[in-house]
Amino acid sequence: MKILAAFDSFKESMTAYQAGEAVKTACADMKDVPVTIKPLADGGEGTMSAINSALSGTIHELFVNGPDFRNVGAQLAIIGDLAIIECAQACGLEYLKEEEKNGALITSLGVGEMIRYAAEYGVHTIVITLGGSASNDGGMGMLAALGVRFYDLDGGLLMPVGASLTAIDHIDLGTLHERYGHITFKGLCDVDNPLVGKKGATYVFGMQKGIAENDLARLDAGMRRYGKLSAQVNGQDDLFTAGAGAAGGLGFAIVNYLKGTLTSGINEVMRLTHLEEAVAECDLILTGEGKMDAQTLMGKAPQGVLKLALKYHKPIVAFAGQVNHKDTLLQAGFSDVRCINHDDIPLMMQLREGMTSLAKEVRQYLKETYDV
Repeated sequence: MKILAAFDSFKESMTAYQAGEAVKTACADMKDVPVTIKPLADGGEGTMSAINSALSGTIHELFVNGPDFRNVGAQLAIIGDLAIIECAQACGLEYLKEEEKNGALITSLGVGEMIRYAAEYGVHTIVITLGGSASNDGGMGMLAALGVRFYDLDGGLLMPVGASLTAIDHIDLGTLHERYGHITFKGLCDVDNPLVGKKGATYVFGMQKGIAENDLARLDAGMRRYGKLSAQVNGQDDLFTAGAGAAGGLGFAIVNYLKGTLTSGINEVMRLTHLEEAVAECDLILTGEGKMDAQTLMGKAPQGVLKLALKYHKPIVAFAGQVNHKDTLLQAGFSDVRCINHDDIPLMMQLREGMTSLAKEVRQYLKETYDV
């Protein structure tokens, strides 16, 4: 029996690769049961690591501007002429305390600095993951790092933050296309929100980034102004392009300024890691993430694995630290969905014991189902 371990990370407990290692531990004393690990992610935090682990790339470390302009250490992966950049490495919510969150004054500048580094290194394709961003600047910060300049009515250079969007009068692309036009850009996301409107970046995600409810309309109006001016400058209107609102509008900047594309995070990760070939060759698929419920079926990593399992008629079992809506998940096609936490112990202990708990639950499943 060949087992494929294709997990997303269990946030604050174990990485996607560590989850695969837990499966290997569970199978350590089972003869003739090889385990193939394919770490996954859906475009959020951990995506760069998952792709890099599968493709054996090199991690590069650099200092960039963080979400509040303080320097942060960021990592990106380079695999041949491909670079994988996580926007959260530069402008992630994790860098900010709750009282420091203010999407109107946060920048995506560091993301552009990471792109600049990768371009200077000589890559020809840059994949940018769009999960976990603290910014709501429409990608203004990222573009500023790439040489685009945003001016107010008096010709003053604007700070690259969301609050500046309402003041933009004209935009100078500088040498953007000359320096980066040869690079293929892809944005990975698991949302399809447009840039503006009630379903756009500001209204849907703004409050979790520290934007006051009574400020949403003003900032959305600024985003709309920015989008319309960008349409004039770049010759295409992407205000309502699906995914343009991802990561506070970084998705918009990727398609409108960098002429890139936006795609499903899990689909691209599966393609890059050759997951389908591994599914075709295995006998049993084990997958999961920290929490599984009905929302898992809305573009999360385990759903992507499920689709391939159903295509190749392979049994697939999911494991999670917390399970809700189990009946819905079973109806979708999972053979079983199992919670790895059974003891009434504090959450921090559950997180700390994640690998041990997963290995124990996998071993129990295999014993019950295959008598091994």
